[in-house]
Amino acid sequence: ANVALVKRITDNKRAPLLIYLTNSPVPDKATRQFSTAQLPTVYTAMAMIADRGLTKLIMNLLFRFQSPPIPMKNFTDVAEARAWLRQYL
Repeated sequence: ANVALVKRITDNKRAPLLIYLTNSPVPDKATRQFSTAQLPTVYTAMAMIADRGLTKLIMNLLFRFQSPPIPMKNFTDVAEARAWLRQYL
C-alpha cells in the first residue's frame, strides 16, 4: 500500500527518502526482502535520522549479506541529511 501511495504522489517518479528511526522495530526477514526489492523502484536514495548505534544495528541487520539496493547514509542531523539527498533529486 505504501509503495502504491508513493508512486501516486510522485507520478511514478523515483524520489529520495528521509526517514526517522526512533523506536523503530527491527524488520523481519519477509519485510527485509520486500523492502530490498521495492526500494529501488520507488526511491533514489535514503537518508536515515537516528542515534548512531540504532542506525548501525538496523543497517547491519538489513544488509548483512548484500549491499543496499540504493544509496543509504546515516545521519543525526536533519539538515545534513537533506543536503546529502539533494544530489539524488
